[in-house]
Amino acid sequence: MALNTGSVAALTLEGIRKLVGDEFGRYELEFSQFMNINQADKGTMTDREVIGIGSLVAKAQNQAITLTDPRVGRPRDYIAQAFAGGIRVSWEAEMDELYGFIRKHMGTLGQAANETLNIETAGIIDRFDSGDAAGTLVTGFDTLAMLHATHTNLNGADNLAYKNNRLQLDISESALQTVITQFQKVQDASDNRVNVGPATNLFHTPDDWLLIREIVESTGKPFTPDNTANVLRGQITPHMLHYVTDTDRWFVQAARHDMNFFMRAAPVVDSYDDKATKSTVSTIALRFTFGFGDWRGVIGSPGTP
Repeated sequence: MALNTGSVAALTLEGIRKLVGDEFGRYELEFSQFMNINQADKGTMTDREVIGIGSLVAKAQNQAITLTDPRVGRPRDYIAQAFAGGIRVSWEAEMDELYGFIRKHMGTLGQAANETLNIETAGIIDRFDSGDAAGTLVTGFDTLAMLHATHTNLNGADNLAYKNNRLQLDISESALQTVITQFQKVQDASDNRVNVGPATNLFHTPDDWLLIREIVESTGKPFTPDNTANVLRGQITPHMLHYVTDTDRWFVQAARHDMNFFMRAAPVVDSYDDKATKSTVSTIALRFTFGFGDWRGVIGSPGTP
């Protein structure tokens, strides 16, 4: 992008009262609410699933102990991607512009980096349901979408005792009660009960904010005239997601989950003068990656129209 006297001609005229737009705030980095934040020390980070031996078996007198090998499963690679952008301003435009817009505009590169981070990471939510039509799903160890009805074992078979974390339900009191109960029944690939912790965070789009707060924040049981206590109050913290494009989606995370963000290179800002043209160039670049390996710490729904 290049700014010259033509593109900023209106800003070389006196008499403008205020430039409207730049005073609006930006949203914070929302992905830090639903991802584990990690620093990457190389371009590709690899996680691998492992499963313990399960429960013990009865042993008769003078009989050999039954030996079981721990199982090493499938890998999940996180490959860092670079994002960059910049602004070029002509010498003449910088000289003639009267309102400081150009200098301020060149200082918004950091905001652009944050916007990119929010948009890109929201893609994991838009693309982690097996019913998505886009076809570009974000997948985990089992090469299936985050929300799936038949997650598979290490050998690719869907014979797990606990394999469904996809609820085809609109958000409601009963749906959240189902989620809270289901998190207490999570099992690994050896059918061991595993403790992912309680349901802690509920993520939703702006379209459902009022309904969700009525469900989880009211003192009494939602939508009833009696004085029965609301058992959901204080159990789950709601978080609004402004960058998810699927307006009917919602999901709940347990205290322990495997949605991960890796920063390979934090935003690097550079500015230099192009001596050949007398223009000023400012750039910003960063590298990051994100995704998930294990699906067990998340239960959610694409919602229903």
